[in-house]
Amino acid sequence: MAPLFPESWFAAGVACAESAEYFARCASQAPQRPTRFWRWAAFRDWSEEREELTAEQCRSVYALGEADPDTNLGTAMMCHALLRRRCPPDLRARARGSDRAAVRRTAALR
Repeated sequence: MAPLFPESWFAAGVACAESAEYFARCASQAPQRPTRFWRWAAFRDWSEEREELTAEQCRSVYALGEADPDTNLGTAMMCHALLRRRCPPDLRARARGSDRAAVRRTAALR
Protein backbone atom coordinates (compact mmCIF):
# COMPACT_ATOMS: atom_id res chain seq x y z
CA MET A 1 0.00 0.00 0.00
CA ALA A 2 1.29 3.45 -0.91
CA PRO A 3 1.91 5.88 1.93
CA LEU A 4 -1.12 7.92 2.86
CA PHE A 5 0.78 11.22 2.93
CA PRO A 6 3.42 12.51 0.53
CA GLU A 7 6.74 13.73 1.91
CA SER A 8 5.68 17.32 1.20
CA TRP A 9 3.03 17.03 3.92
CA PHE A 10 5.70 16.04 6.44
CA ALA A 11 8.03 18.81 5.28
CA ALA A 12 5.25 21.38 5.74
CA GLY A 13 4.38 20.00 9.17
CA VAL A 14 0.84 19.02 8.18
CA ALA A 15 1.62 15.36 8.80
CA CYS A 16 3.90 13.85 11.41
CA ALA A 17 4.77 10.25 12.21
CA GLU A 18 2.09 10.04 14.90
CA SER A 19 -0.75 11.42 12.75
CA ALA A 20 0.35 9.37 9.74
CA GLU A 21 0.27 6.21 11.82
CA TYR A 22 -3.13 7.05 13.29
CA PHE A 23 -4.78 7.84 9.94
CA ALA A 24 -3.14 4.85 8.24
CA ARG A 25 -4.64 2.65 10.95
CA CYS A 26 -8.06 4.25 10.41
CA ALA A 27 -7.74 3.80 6.65
CA SER A 28 -6.86 0.13 7.02
CA GLN A 29 -10.06 -0.39 9.02
CA ALA A 30 -12.23 1.28 6.37
CA PRO A 31 -10.78 0.30 2.98
CA GLN A 32 -13.94 1.44 1.19
CA ARG A 33 -13.01 5.05 1.93
CA PRO A 34 -10.74 6.68 -0.66
CA THR A 35 -7.31 8.00 0.29
CA ARG A 36 -8.61 11.53 -0.21
CA PHE A 37 -11.10 11.01 2.66
CA TRP A 38 -8.32 10.23 5.14
CA ARG A 39 -5.98 12.93 3.88
CA TRP A 40 -8.75 15.52 4.18
CA ALA A 41 -9.57 14.28 7.70
CA ALA A 42 -5.91 14.55 8.69
CA PHE A 43 -5.62 17.99 7.14
CA ARG A 44 -8.72 19.26 8.96
CA ASP A 45 -7.48 17.75 12.22
CA TRP A 46 -4.16 19.56 11.81
CA SER A 47 -5.86 22.83 10.91
CA GLU A 48 -8.35 22.70 13.78
CA GLU A 49 -5.54 22.07 16.28
CA ARG A 50 -4.07 25.42 15.29
CA GLU A 51 -7.33 27.36 15.58
CA GLU A 52 -5.94 30.03 13.26
CA LEU A 53 -3.32 29.46 10.58
CA THR A 54 -0.41 31.85 10.25
CA ALA A 55 0.33 33.57 6.95
CA GLU A 56 3.19 31.10 6.34
CA GLN A 57 0.95 28.12 7.09
CA CYS A 58 -1.61 29.49 4.63
CA ARG A 59 1.10 29.70 1.98
CA SER A 60 2.28 26.15 2.72
CA VAL A 61 -1.24 24.70 2.66
CA TYR A 62 -2.07 26.51 -0.56
CA ALA A 63 1.11 25.15 -2.20
CA LEU A 64 0.37 21.61 -0.97
CA GLY A 65 -3.13 21.84 -2.42
CA GLU A 66 -1.90 23.28 -5.70
CA ALA A 67 0.57 20.39 -6.08
CA ASP A 68 -1.79 17.63 -4.97
CA PRO A 69 -2.60 15.13 -7.74
CA ASP A 70 -6.17 14.87 -6.41
CA THR A 71 -7.65 18.07 -7.80
CA ASN A 72 -10.69 17.99 -5.52
CA LEU A 73 -8.63 17.58 -2.35
CA GLY A 74 -6.09 20.14 -3.53
CA THR A 75 -8.75 22.70 -4.38
CA ALA A 76 -10.39 22.25 -0.98
CA MET A 77 -7.05 22.80 0.74
CA MET A 78 -6.34 25.90 -1.33
CA CYS A 79 -9.76 27.36 -0.55
CA HIS A 80 -9.33 26.53 3.14
CA ALA A 81 -6.10 28.56 3.20
CA LEU A 82 -7.75 31.49 1.42
CA LEU A 83 -10.58 31.64 3.94
CA ARG A 84 -8.26 31.98 6.94
CA ARG A 85 -8.21 35.37 8.63
CA ARG A 86 -4.43 35.65 8.36
CA CYS A 87 -4.21 34.62 4.72
CA PRO A 88 -1.79 37.10 3.18
CA PRO A 89 -3.14 39.51 0.55
CA ASP A 90 -0.47 38.47 -1.97
CA LEU A 91 -1.66 34.86 -1.78
CA ARG A 92 -5.26 35.95 -2.37
CA ALA A 93 -4.09 38.05 -5.32
CA ARG A 94 -2.22 35.06 -6.76
CA ALA A 95 -5.27 32.85 -6.25
CA ARG A 96 -7.43 35.21 -8.29
CA GLY A 97 -5.42 34.02 -11.31
CA SER A 98 -5.75 30.30 -10.52
CA ASP A 99 -6.85 27.91 -13.22
CA ARG A 100 -9.38 26.51 -10.70
CA ALA A 101 -12.71 28.31 -10.71
CA ALA A 102 -13.49 27.49 -7.06
CA VAL A 103 -10.16 28.97 -5.99
CA ARG A 104 -10.76 32.15 -8.01
CA ARG A 105 -14.25 32.54 -6.49
CA THR A 106 -12.96 31.98 -2.98
CA ALA A 107 -10.14 34.49 -3.44
CA ALA A 108 -12.64 37.07 -4.65
CA LEU A 109 -14.66 36.80 -1.42
CA ARG A 110 -12.20 39.01 0.44
